Amino acid sequence: MVTPEGGLGWEDLLILIATELDELGEREISDRSDGDLQAGLLSFLRKQCLVVLDNIEALLDPETGLPPAPLRELVSQISQRTPGAGRLLLVTSQSLPSGRWMDDSAIHTVYPPTESQGSDILDNLLSMRGLQEEIPPEKRTDIVRWLGGNPRALEIFVTCLADEPLEDLIQLGSEAWEVRDQIVAPTLVRQLEERLARRSLEHLEVSTKVLLQMLSVYRTPFRQDAIDRLSRIIEDPHTAQQLLSKRFFLSRSTRWFSLNPIVREIARSQVAKESRRLRMAHTQAAEHFTRHFRDQRSTAPFLSNGASFVEARYHLLKIEKGEEFEAIAANYRSQLLKNYKNITRMPEESEAAQQLISVLMAALAGSDRGYSNLRYLLARLLMKRNRRDDDLLAFRQVTYATRSPSQSGAWLLRLDLSARFEGYSAAESVARQAIAALHQSHSWIFYRKLALLAFNSGKVRDSLRILDEALREMPPSSQRIPIYSLGGYVLTRENRGSEAVDLLLDGYQSATKDALPYSWRLFEQALFLAGGRNDSIALTNVKKAVKQNANREYLTLCEVVEMQSSGQWEEAAKAADASLASSRGEKYPTLAAQGAFSWMCCGEPRRAYAALAGIALPRNSATWWLRAMLALCSGANESYVEYMHHCLGRPLTESETDDKKFWIKCWDEIPDGLEPYPAFYFPRLPSGLTGLSGDVVRLVEKPSPLEFELMSQVGLPQGAEVASQDELRPDAPSVFREPARQGVTNTFIFRDASVPSIIVKGEENMRDKYEVEQAAAVGPKSKAKDVTIQKFQGGSSEGIDLQRLASELADLRRAMRAASADDDDPERDIAVAAVSQAATAAGQGDEGKALQHLASAGRWAWDMANSIGASLAAAVLKTQLGI
Repeated sequence: MVTPEGGLGWEDLLILIATELDELGEREISDRSDGDLQAGLLSFLRKQCLVVLDNIEALLDPETGLPPAPLRELVSQISQRTPGAGRLLLVTSQSLPSGRWMDDSAIHTVYPPTESQGSDILDNLLSMRGLQEEIPPEKRTDIVRWLGGNPRALEIFVTCLADEPLEDLIQLGSEAWEVRDQIVAPTLVRQLEERLARRSLEHLEVSTKVLLQMLSVYRTPFRQDAIDRLSRIIEDPHTAQQLLSKRFFLSRSTRWFSLNPIVREIARSQVAKESRRLRMAHTQAAEHFTRHFRDQRSTAPFLSNGASFVEARYHLLKIEKGEEFEAIAANYRSQLLKNYKNITRMPEESEAAQQLISVLMAALAGSDRGYSNLRYLLARLLMKRNRRDDDLLAFRQVTYATRSPSQSGAWLLRLDLSARFEGYSAAESVARQAIAALHQSHSWIFYRKLALLAFNSGKVRDSLRILDEALREMPPSSQRIPIYSLGGYVLTRENRGSEAVDLLLDGYQSATKDALPYSWRLFEQALFLAGGRNDSIALTNVKKAVKQNANREYLTLCEVVEMQSSGQWEEAAKAADASLASSRGEKYPTLAAQGAFSWMCCGEPRRAYAALAGIALPRNSATWWLRAMLALCSGANESYVEYMHHCLGRPLTESETDDKKFWIKCWDEIPDGLEPYPAFYFPRLPSGLTGLSGDVVRLVEKPSPLEFELMSQVGLPQGAEVASQDELRPDAPSVFREPARQGVTNTFIFRDASVPSIIVKGEENMRDKYEVEQAAAVGPKSKAKDVTIQKFQGGSSEGIDLQRLASELADLRRAMRAASADDDDPERDIAVAAVSQAATAAGQGDEGKALQHLASAGRWAWDMANSIGASLAAAVLKTQLGI
């Protein structure tokens, strides 16, 4: 059996094996009442038999190189059983990773023919074609060496020799001819074989070429009737068939025909360029395989036409006739469910995923219970495909799945979709059903997810209520730590930073009391929240909590953060170095990172590198950003680009690579949680690093301090190449800062002189005179005494409301991240990143860059924008995506 590429792997191959054995009268598989094809194959292998599975590389996992688990299990069962005569031969062009599953298996490597054997093959081929005079006997050994002794390459060579002289053919592979006395690399032989095949194809007549292209879409060997049916569209296909056989392009083994794989690959690439002919080829193949089901749709046993079923699915989906396939599959639901019940992994290729969707849609139709794992798989496939109404279909399947015992992932997906389609109240009901149905160890996941949904829906009180309930109901364990973290996040976003620190410290003290792992996360989150806000009371409370646990390095980290907040960067760096030098055990990576950051802020990248020597930093966006900054400050630009690649989780675009402000734009990205984002662990950038007149502080609950004109003042960090003056706006306004005081320093940004206005972070203040379209004095300590307000008649703008767009994109990003929190789909990560960058660009007034990022966000982003009511974002996405 030949393993077809682009299918559903082992499950498809089992059907092909079962069909072939059924035709041979061997019914160990087809007669099984339970439909277990693998058990049937194992039973058959107890006989005196040999089952050969070719092209096994089509089944290998691209990451591990291993065959699928059921096949490995079968190999182990065969090799470890008590005496049995059957043998299984796996044929592959790749070496397989060793493992226990291969312990009792014999491995044989097939080598090319010897020079003597190769010469005999060449002599025989020349005799068959009457070409003995074309190559002198003394030169034939050179030809064999030149072609690596490959019999298939020798066949194509002789075919070409009938059309062109030897000297011309040698020119096709002159580099290999020059080294023919050496061992020729297989890749070089394959390249030469392909060149010879392409040269031979140039001599085909039209009908022969068309026949070859029509047959190239078949994935597995085919019979004569597949050729005969083409008489309606090809003149004299039998003559064309003979010409293909004469050129060794078409070979026959008993009743099966197959194309030379190199020739098939070339022909398939040619027909792929002609969409009309490609569709015709798949249509003819589909009709060839579906004829059985049209004749006896309701009576034919599944395995009597199982191979046709597999191939019909492939070709029908190629011509977008999925409904026709599902109508066929509906007659075999029971067998399909039994055969595909163990599939859990989503195919990586979109074609294979579409085939599996069609199979499962047909097999699961007509019933709303059972097969929870298959229903969950189908729901995930539909969400990844993301066509119109796929999310509704997924919601239905995952709802059916959770009516039976299901894994937590199914409940999580149902929870997300319930919130999307039914609202928060329904989602809370689903979460409580999941908590009741699943083991207690899963409860924290659903409490946390539900609290996030509540917060993202604007229900802050509900979010905090759910988190409080979780802490009451859950027993002491490390699973409580993410609950405390989320509580701190919610409070922080609501501008209740002091309460957030208190909650995190309560969690830290509780975790250390019970000796729970990962308690350090709560300590660090509390510390950096307090330090970023320069909250002296909160910092004191953090130090008290640390002193109670007598952790010297934690206490040093507190002192380092305090020094950073007061601008004592060199003192902070030295304190971190001294503590790490006196440490006898494993060095504290967070302290080392803060020490390195402090040295960098002092303009000492070499000492920053020294601070990290021998430190195993965790791999997260904050530490990757720190590494990137050190590289940038040291002039190591390529290292900077690579580190930023890791920081973002994707390669930088060309514009990002050339952007001298990108380092700070990345830092300025709003954190969506108490996670290791750059600005969370490094919330304060001193003026010496940014070139501004004062420190810049990034707080999760506050707008960006770098909007509009202030960003234009930022260049490369200290130590890196200085930006040229012509890159800065000549009319850049001045930037003023209020005198330093406890708390976050306000940033004043004056726009151009024609429309004097002010953007203030923190407290609201007013100038003496305004010339604005609208003005109001609001907030604590606002004053409007002796103020002259003049309405400025600005020209109407037809551009996008960038501030509204930035706000909606921020909401969209949060919704997308919540929807993909438990999804490993890299395409969704890319979409979230694109929306995030667009939000930042829109907030900075850069309409062009915002639109550029949205053009790569994908349809899922548009669907999500519609689902949350972000009308402007949805409209812009629709235009940019061409929907």
